[in-house]
Amino acid sequence: DFVESEFFVIDGDSLLLMFLDEKTQYLNFFYQIECFLQDFTEKGAKYVIAFFKDAEQMYFQYPCFLFLRTALIEHLRHNTSITVHTEFSNCLSSQWELFLKKSYPYFIIVSDIGLSSLQTDYLSILIAHSLSKKINVVLTSGQEYDILRVYGYHVQSVYKHRLFFAKVSYTTSLSYKEPFMCLYGHFKLSLKSVQEEVHQSVHLLKKLWPEGSDIRRVLCVLACAVGLKVYSNVTNCLNISKPLYPEEAADLCRMQCLAVTFLLRVPLSQRAQIRIMKSCWTKQVLPLIKMVYVALSYFPCHRVQLLIQFSFSFILKSDLVEDYAGDVLKDLPVLKSNDPAVTSLTKYKEFDELRHWHSGRPLTEEYERVACTADAKSKDPAERRQIQKLQAFHQFFGSTLEDSTSKLIVLQEDASGSANAAVKKTQKKHVTKEEKKEEEQWKALCAQTEKEIKADMTVGINKLEKLLKKLKSKSVKFSVEMTGLSVCLEVWKEHCRTQGNEDKDLGKAVQVMRRIHILLEKYQDMLEKPHLEKLTKCLRYLGFENLACSLSGKKISNYAIKVGPARFQLQYMDYYLLREERHDPDPRVQRFIPDTWQRELLDAVDNNESAVIVAPTSSGKTYASYYCMEKVLKASNEGVVVYVAPTKALVNQVVGTIYSRFTKKLPDGLVLCGVFTRDYRHDIVNSQILVTVPQCLEILMLSPRCQKWAKRIQYVIFDEVHCLGGEIGAEVWEHLLVTIRCPFLALSATVSNPEHLTAWLQSVKRYWQRAENRIERSSTNSEKNFTRKYKGKSKVQEQKQSYRVRLVLYEERYNDLEKYVCSLKSRDFLIEHCHPCAALTVNHIENYGIPSDLSLSPRESIQLYDTMVKVWQAWPRAQELDPEAFVSFKNKVVIKKADVRKYEQELKKELSKWIALGQRQKVTVIGHFLMVLMYIICFYRFNVDTVESAAKNVFLYLLKKQSLIQGSDVEKERNRLSAELQKVNKMVGKFNPEKIFYRLRFERRGYLHRRLALRGIGYHHASMASKERQVVEMLFRMGYIKVVTATSSLALGINMPCKSVVFAEDSVFLDALNYRQMSGRAGRRGYDMIGNVFFYDIPMPKVERLMKSNVPELKGQFPLTISLILRLMLLAAKADDKQDAKAKALSVLKHSLMSFRKERYAQILKIYFMFSLQFLIKEGYLDQEGKPMGFAGLVTHLHYHEPSNFVLVSFLEKGLFHKLCQPIKGSTVFSEGVLEKLVLILANLFGRKYLPACSVKYKRTFCQSKVFLEDLPEDFAEAVNEYNTKAEENFAHFLLTTAKLADMEQEYRLPLSKTDFTSKSWHGSELVSYLTDTTKSVSAVSPFACVSGMIDDDLFLGKNINKAVLRSLGINVTNCPLLYLKKYDNQGRRQPLNAYALDFYKHGSLIALTTDNWYVLPFLIQ
Repeated sequence: DFVESEFFVIDGDSLLLMFLDEKTQYLNFFYQIECFLQDFTEKGAKYVIAFFKDAEQMYFQYPCFLFLRTALIEHLRHNTSITVHTEFSNCLSSQWELFLKKSYPYFIIVSDIGLSSLQTDYLSILIAHSLSKKINVVLTSGQEYDILRVYGYHVQSVYKHRLFFAKVSYTTSLSYKEPFMCLYGHFKLSLKSVQEEVHQSVHLLKKLWPEGSDIRRVLCVLACAVGLKVYSNVTNCLNISKPLYPEEAADLCRMQCLAVTFLLRVPLSQRAQIRIMKSCWTKQVLPLIKMVYVALSYFPCHRVQLLIQFSFSFILKSDLVEDYAGDVLKDLPVLKSNDPAVTSLTKYKEFDELRHWHSGRPLTEEYERVACTADAKSKDPAERRQIQKLQAFHQFFGSTLEDSTSKLIVLQEDASGSANAAVKKTQKKHVTKEEKKEEEQWKALCAQTEKEIKADMTVGINKLEKLLKKLKSKSVKFSVEMTGLSVCLEVWKEHCRTQGNEDKDLGKAVQVMRRIHILLEKYQDMLEKPHLEKLTKCLRYLGFENLACSLSGKKISNYAIKVGPARFQLQYMDYYLLREERHDPDPRVQRFIPDTWQRELLDAVDNNESAVIVAPTSSGKTYASYYCMEKVLKASNEGVVVYVAPTKALVNQVVGTIYSRFTKKLPDGLVLCGVFTRDYRHDIVNSQILVTVPQCLEILMLSPRCQKWAKRIQYVIFDEVHCLGGEIGAEVWEHLLVTIRCPFLALSATVSNPEHLTAWLQSVKRYWQRAENRIERSSTNSEKNFTRKYKGKSKVQEQKQSYRVRLVLYEERYNDLEKYVCSLKSRDFLIEHCHPCAALTVNHIENYGIPSDLSLSPRESIQLYDTMVKVWQAWPRAQELDPEAFVSFKNKVVIKKADVRKYEQELKKELSKWIALGQRQKVTVIGHFLMVLMYIICFYRFNVDTVESAAKNVFLYLLKKQSLIQGSDVEKERNRLSAELQKVNKMVGKFNPEKIFYRLRFERRGYLHRRLALRGIGYHHASMASKERQVVEMLFRMGYIKVVTATSSLALGINMPCKSVVFAEDSVFLDALNYRQMSGRAGRRGYDMIGNVFFYDIPMPKVERLMKSNVPELKGQFPLTISLILRLMLLAAKADDKQDAKAKALSVLKHSLMSFRKERYAQILKIYFMFSLQFLIKEGYLDQEGKPMGFAGLVTHLHYHEPSNFVLVSFLEKGLFHKLCQPIKGSTVFSEGVLEKLVLILANLFGRKYLPACSVKYKRTFCQSKVFLEDLPEDFAEAVNEYNTKAEENFAHFLLTTAKLADMEQEYRLPLSKTDFTSKSWHGSELVSYLTDTTKSVSAVSPFACVSGMIDDDLFLGKNINKAVLRSLGINVTNCPLLYLKKYDNQGRRQPLNAYALDFYKHGSLIALTTDNWYVLPFLIQ
């Protein structure tokens, strides 16, 4: 993903090497480079290209490549908007180091191989140097791309790289030799002499050039003139046998001029049709060609061409096909039913999924293939006990998430009005009794609390606030607050008397003002005249005369703090300022008073509406999902809510919360909550709340026999819906959002284009409105009977149906986040406050504006104002925006966060105005001024090993420190602590840590976790066992663990609130999205008043980019695969309710996010659908009526392994496994050789992981693993090649058909520079007619690829597709299901497959896999 934060550098010479090919015509070479760069640009990438001066020497032996390098630099610099740097001599120069320090690129794209060994060494030095400067490296080798992303191998910069580079000394500049070029034998021509000739010729030819001459004509004439002159001088000096005569050499130059003139006149559309000619030049001619650097473009040789014919064996009996692609189908040629191509199709048995494909066992549903832990329907006593244990754990786990007891859900029909009245009466009596009890409690604690506040204000106030949280009576809370105010004022007065004229600790005054704020805001209705007089007196004591007058009036005090009231509240009260909260309770919510936007969510649920909710982390957006569950649970026993979470960890958390919140008495066989993940399941179809991951819900939604269950779904909740734009499984989220018929809630904190997402989802809901009306009209009697049978369903039908999709946006974080940068200077550890506006540059404000989520704390707003006044002393609005004069602050006793936000927005607007007024320099200076030195934590790292070692290092450090500071009175201290522990144990009660540690008794690292946890330390990453992760999460929430080191495993919604987050290392994974999610753990609502984010060992430019950059937009991926189309056809054919199945299939096909509001893409998808059906029919997975047959079940079961699922079936059909798996004679046992071969075959099909090509030359002895996977056996390889040929042929026909949808105006322009090659005023020519090949078909190939000899036939080879395909179609080879036997990178080097599966089968060692197969560095720099 690319957003503004990921600025990177492309090494220009590595870019050149990616596309250098002697066979490629120059125009096509530039086209390929522009396609590569445009692909980055379209994805929102921010990059620069750097060509090092010293690298030019590497091309002196390759004159035509040197010419291309120079031309590429000039082209990119003058014809595109890309920044091209050519000022750096090499990577060791001081200018380059300064550039890296200032800009700190996200990574550098570099090639690991050059044209020569010298260039390869040069590039290796660049890689080593980049890694030593904390810059990650991405290799050009093996790069791939799809619609959303670019994929490449990267090397993470680590500390060992810096050590390595420090040991090796490189010379700071390469030794220069005079450049030369070899001509005849050992004769070397000095390029300096050629350069002098060029200068002289330019001087002479200038007089002949007409004004405004075309540079291409000038270059041609100049090259020929200099070439002839130098050649003449050389032949005169040397005794050369059979040289070219001067007239012959001149004829060659005339041919060159003719070719250039020809190319200048003939449009690209005509050049694409010209015959490709080829011949060999004699040795006498080659020196002359070298001298002019440019080879002629076309040579005599006629290319033999295949005749392309294609037709379709489609039938028109499938309603689904007709409804979706009928408009496309009518334009396609269709074979007759008696055609040999149709009659020869293999007839398989019709597929019906009754038994497991690999055994004879009966099969009911696909989801039953997942292991079942326990099920409520079970009668087995052992399983029943297992269920009870599991539920008990979930309740315990949930109790660490929420303090409250679970709520008993009663069906609405069972709860009568008189019963509700009785309950309310009982509650009222209980409240009165509780209030008296609290009053007595406060009387007992009052004196003690006063004493504690006077002794230590911070500790005393914390205890006071804990007490306030426990109290429920408003009158008792008011008494506590008044007492707190009196004591705080006394402490402030005493402090002023003690300090005299010296500086005072304003933190004590803050507590006084804070109490005044709370009393005026929350207890306004309880304040009487004596109370108001007391508040006035307090304000006067603080010196806020104007505020006191607004209450009532007298004289200034000796205890004044000598700061204006508005400034004091912003600068010193800061995060204590009250938030804009409502005070009117909502009867739907008992535990808190919801905000306005939260009520809007509850309204949406009450009205059965769908909603997209985008709100910051910790803002309380998930509450609506639990309200939704409660509503469905109350309505009936049949309604279902599905909660979709992206990870198993989040699934466990939600299940715990459900058990903590709800209990409900249900009929036998039904349970409250069920779980479905890839690893385990229980109570899927007999639960009212199903918590699952997207892939598993998709199995249920597309299963033909789960339709009855699917109709019971009342709501689906999608948590972390931004995963729709994720790298893995994004298309599954898309399928679910379009196939569900019921309302949904989609929650996320990081969606940058929510309006577009909501508009797409609204279009889907409109489709379902039409579809359901159609289904209702054509409903059969059997469906009506089914409705009567399921009473819960009938209730759903009675409810008001709503197809509206609301967008609920809330951008305000409840608690501000303050950022700090940590660094080591000599032996001092410095923490610098990083003001968000310091990250803003003039260019960023002009190009992107000030990010909406770049919020300032009140203190930071004051800092910004003070800096603006300091930088521009004549600032016209300085007085107006002074805090004491600002309209929202003036004479206001209680300034709220909402008032501060208005002030902040005014300051930000003013910054943008400064740029418009021409004060750009002043805005830049503000950034420098704002870097000011200043004074439960979660540490984020991105490597599993460093996460664990960091936790261990903290533990060892604490042990060492303890041994150093232990005094002689150890026994006395032990006794004191044991007495305190006894008190703690009483408080712990049910939260006994031993109960939690018991879960680790069988875990491999259980003892380590226990030792660390006893010191308040833990670590958390995805490779840990689930029980280990759960233990760390619970202990952290309960406050036993204070410090956790973690990877991004905590980023997705895990409830582990902490005060501070530390990013302890840089990584390629630390991007804008991960930064937002991970920093969101700090300063959680209800736990802290402010959150702190610390950056350690991360360069300042990266920190600034993270703070100011936006998150990536959600865009659609290519939505269709052949396996998905087969699954949809299977659903439509085998479903009990055909209308419902057809509607679901059409929703997936018609409503992809990629084709939303893009009609051309919608047409492309229809044609892709038709050719996928063609493939499935030919291969025997569908019959002529679109019904599944043969191995359709096996293929759909392995749909996430496409294309390996199709290849596996081809192996089975050919009987290859039967031939291989021959047991040892006289037994049923297979030999070790057979088993090893079987694993080798499966490892070539499933779990394929490619290694970079350079890893083959990796100079390291592997311990036990082979690492590089061997090739498939010959007969299996032949079967794969046969499959690939069929897939390539089918995909080529698809490309030939879709070519008509291409934007040809765009195809005749270079993609990045937009240089136009369309014909302007071409009237034809006899020469062109003579050279044109009328049999040459180039209808579906890019015209730029045509000039290098590409024709339509080349689309039948997968390796040519990306080079030849029409770019405006948005299709590449990743959409073709090919299984590569041998994969090659840009330089033609083979990329081996990782043999981890086979190696593990052989040695069974995880350690060997870690050290050999998963070794961090793909190559070693020597």
